[in-house]
Amino acid sequence: MSYCDVGDLQQLACASRRQSKDVRAYLKHRLCRVAGQYFDNAYELLDILRTCDAVISGSTALHLLLPETGTSWTLKDLDIYVPLATSRFLLKRLQYEGYTIHSELQTNVANYTYSHVHGVVVVCKGQRKIDVVISRTSTALSPIFQFHSTAVMNFVSADTIFCSYPKLTLRRLSLVNAGPLYCSPDRRAVLDAVRKYQTRGIQYIRCQDLHGVKNTCKVSTRTITDAAMMWFNVEGLPRASHSLENVFWQFGVLDLQWILGGMTCGLEGGFC
Repeated sequence: MSYCDVGDLQQLACASRRQSKDVRAYLKHRLCRVAGQYFDNAYELLDILRTCDAVISGSTALHLLLPETGTSWTLKDLDIYVPLATSRFLLKRLQYEGYTIHSELQTNVANYTYSHVHGVVVVCKGQRKIDVVISRTSTALSPIFQFHSTAVMNFVSADTIFCSYPKLTLRRLSLVNAGPLYCSPDRRAVLDAVRKYQTRGIQYIRCQDLHGVKNTCKVSTRTITDAAMMWFNVEGLPRASHSLENVFWQFGVLDLQWILGGMTCGLEGGFC
């Protein structure tokens, strides 16, 4: 299973009850291995995510989506996204686990794109580092869809795995979301982030090269419940339930929409 991405694993889980059970155990094992790098008891992270309506995103979520074997780059920190309403409780939980606040960044100096980020708190425990990204809105998810690249528009909660552009991401392909380049006060940091993922094997492609793939054009309005995303509950494999009721129960919103920024695709000089 270590040679399979999460799309392959979801298909494998459909083969039989035995395979479904094995896939669930493997995915839990991978998540617990990540959590074990930051917590003495891996299940503490899952409990924090569940009680604070928080999710893991960034490099860690991408790493969990890709095959364990063949994904050579290593994780240096953990990015946790949390709503403003539960952020204080989450920070107290981390401090109880031995973490101390290293820095607090204002939105205008944080390299996390623009409007939906309230702030970023960096906590450390020895060599362990966690970036707590606080959302301005009632859901932890909204800043994720303002990322610089579609390759990192993913998240992992205590129970679910979500990928916005699985037909691209699982093939290590990505579109650039030019919105941060226009709106971020630090464009160099955004470009450095794009280059970082290039060194990790992500290939950036033009929007017009993907017009045969439904819902991948940058002018398409996307939602977290549309047919182009991949979202499944690990315990519910092989079923993939993402009804409006389930979304509201988990994240406090009925749906969430986004569109990639930049010039209209096909225009010379556009970010597509």
